[in-house]
Amino acid sequence: MADTALKPDSKALDATLQALQDLLGDRVSTASAVREHHGHDESYHHSSLPDAVCFAHTTEEVSEIVKICAANDVPIIAYGTGTSLEGHVIPTRGGITVDLSQMDAVVEVNPEDLDCTVQAGVRRKQLNEYLRDTGLFFPIDPGADASLGGMAATRASGTNAVRYGTMRENVLALTCVMADGRIIRTNRRARKSSAGYDLTRLMVGSEGTLGIITEVTLKLYGIPEAMTSAVVSFPELEGAVNAVIATIQCPHRAAGRCADGCDQSPFRPRLPGDVHPVPGIPRVRVQRGRAGQQHGRYLCRVRRCQLPVDRAGGGAHEAVAGPA
Repeated sequence: MADTALKPDSKALDATLQALQDLLGDRVSTASAVREHHGHDESYHHSSLPDAVCFAHTTEEVSEIVKICAANDVPIIAYGTGTSLEGHVIPTRGGITVDLSQMDAVVEVNPEDLDCTVQAGVRRKQLNEYLRDTGLFFPIDPGADASLGGMAATRASGTNAVRYGTMRENVLALTCVMADGRIIRTNRRARKSSAGYDLTRLMVGSEGTLGIITEVTLKLYGIPEAMTSAVVSFPELEGAVNAVIATIQCPHRAAGRCADGCDQSPFRPRLPGDVHPVPGIPRVRVQRGRAGQQHGRYLCRVRRCQLPVDRAGGGAHEAVAGPA
């Protein structure tokens, strides 16, 4: 619950609102419905209303808002889409909420370098829709259509984290407004850098306590040519754990693939004495490959991966369960 003793001074708040209205005009709102919308997120914490909400369009506007609030000792809270679970967007002491949702421009995309720069209000699905014709995508999926600035601020992850990492591994650089209104750039687009403090990693996951993220430079990935999924039940926990370990250790990220007899096939005939190194892994039947192939047992020939695959006629491959 908000502590009224920690609320900003009324005179300071009036001066702050007047300065913000001079700067932003009608993009400063004190309407009850707007304040209520920005007084909570998806967490279990009690809601608390800000005194006003500002809708910024540029990094420079955010900088000016922060300077005005700092000069009058008024709390300030950054807000993206309100889908977070941490409770950090709740203005427990009142103050000014800066809504970044209208900063929704894709600044640049560099397909050759596999990166892009976006404003903080760009949403995950919006970015992937924008990238659709480039053959690239951004893989971090926290389960909600969150803003990318908010995802960086909370170090979001999701179901793809094992394969692609979290936001910490996929943010190359940030543009941030610090508590005194200064604008900093934490890094450049280069993947390798060993000079100075790693400010990017410091800001990722800071939940708005160190500064307001206004632009994000992200890694991009090629869209997989094909994906195969299967639901597999295990008789015991050990088998499930061993299957996950074996799948992750396989460089091909798949335990079974179509073997068409070409030189690039990752499978070779099973040799006498070959045994399955991972006990307790069930098999699933994946309908891939050409019809009419002869039956034979195969193994992935990638080093450290000895997972057997049965190749049967009609193109049905009996493979160890794993993501394609």
